[in-house]
Amino acid sequence: MQFIDGRKPRFLILLLSGISLLARLLFLGRKSFWIDECLAWGATRLNWLDMTQSVASGTPHPPLAFAVMKMSSLLGGDGEFGLRLLIAVATASAVIPIFRLASRRTTVRGGFWAGMIWAVSPFAVSLGQEAWVYGINIAVSLWFVDFADMAWRGLKKGLIGSLLLGVAGILTQHIFVLSIAAGSVLYFTIDSTERISLKRFIAIPGVLTLLYTPVFLYFSTQFMERNARMAAAGVEMGFDRLFSTQSLSQFFRILAGGMLPEISMNLLDRPRMLTAYTLNAIIVLSLAVWPYFTRMLKPGERRYLWLCLLIPFGLYLTDEPSIRQLSVLWIPFSIASAAVFSRYRWSGITVSLLFLFALIPYYRMEVFPYHRSNWRTAVETVESNAQPEDIVVIIGGKSTAFAWEFYSDSDLERLTPGGNDPFAGDRLDANGEMIRKNVDHEFLLDSLLTRGGHDDVWVILDTWSIPSIHSVKGQHEMVFFLSAGEDMEIALLRN
Repeated sequence: MQFIDGRKPRFLILLLSGISLLARLLFLGRKSFWIDECLAWGATRLNWLDMTQSVASGTPHPPLAFAVMKMSSLLGGDGEFGLRLLIAVATASAVIPIFRLASRRTTVRGGFWAGMIWAVSPFAVSLGQEAWVYGINIAVSLWFVDFADMAWRGLKKGLIGSLLLGVAGILTQHIFVLSIAAGSVLYFTIDSTERISLKRFIAIPGVLTLLYTPVFLYFSTQFMERNARMAAAGVEMGFDRLFSTQSLSQFFRILAGGMLPEISMNLLDRPRMLTAYTLNAIIVLSLAVWPYFTRMLKPGERRYLWLCLLIPFGLYLTDEPSIRQLSVLWIPFSIASAAVFSRYRWSGITVSLLFLFALIPYYRMEVFPYHRSNWRTAVETVESNAQPEDIVVIIGGKSTAFAWEFYSDSDLERLTPGGNDPFAGDRLDANGEMIRKNVDHEFLLDSLLTRGGHDDVWVILDTWSIPSIHSVKGQHEMVFFLSAGEDMEIALLRN
């Protein structure tokens, strides 16, 4: 019995799309917003024009992703499910370009299982259940590369589609330029007798480069501010980072995502996690790297797909990317894995089942595996235990005010130092140095407890800001403490 019938590609696409959509809609509203999702929610409350202007002035991200999330909230409701709905649909649809892109270079069976891995792998599912920019970016990227691949073969609909999707990608995320580069490299993997001339090929990346230039210049100040924040945080850039364990960690997360930790010595003390990491590493290497050293791929494909695999890591020269920023790796990964699935009949269903089972612990989580802060639990805990005269101090990123507003039903007095105006952006002085709003949290808490007329102060900490409440509580008594996820703490301080 043959499970995959290569004569019915439309049926296979429908099957993949249904599985992919179900995997993302399942428990879509279960996980608490994390700080960047709170920022997105705050943006969607503005009118269209104000949202576009505010996002551009307060974040380094173009506005199209936020427009998608605003539309999603209008369709699905003003909650976790509603804000994430269209992102789930968009990322679920990406199985279609993966299937088509991989099938053209391998077989229908290989393309099907490559699409299935996207449908059920924890990384891809979590990307589609998060109301943030990276899921939309990779969805547009995969569709763009699929249409570009058709354009390189002389199809008019490929030319028109890739240009339209290219514009959408530029307005979604700056790292879309990596997708343009990867799509351009695929031109050289096509046999010279089947592809368009070099002059016609250059037109698409050339036009998109011209269109992106004003967008890049518009956000140049935001780039300076981001670089200043990273330098102030002690992040080192350069070629040394390319050969660090962090880049290897992110590469191995291409399937498991945040369900696996970074590579560290702590893994040696966790036998079960070490076993899972080893199994995952074998699968990733077998699907993403091994085909390059065999005859599963044509010589031209092997030569240029190496570029697709290596280009994204250039981000380490200027940034500290996570696997979500490196998700363009799915372009060469899908083609390479399809070659393996085409060669070995049972490999596709075996890998798919392994990662399908890995979704069980993912679905059980109430936080996202990348930044494990449970704002829902934090706000509910404080409101259920606080007295009317208490004050709440919320320490974290610039969106803490939005996080409290979304989950709060009380009128407790609160302070959100550094988090009241997330769209104001940081300011630069005459020398181009960033003017930072430094807050001495220990001094603030001490002032409230000793001179501010408060006997009790509740503290909610998203560790995006400082390591722990213990480091800023001073000599005051901590009468209550709770961790709401690995990256969030709640405490009651008493004078």
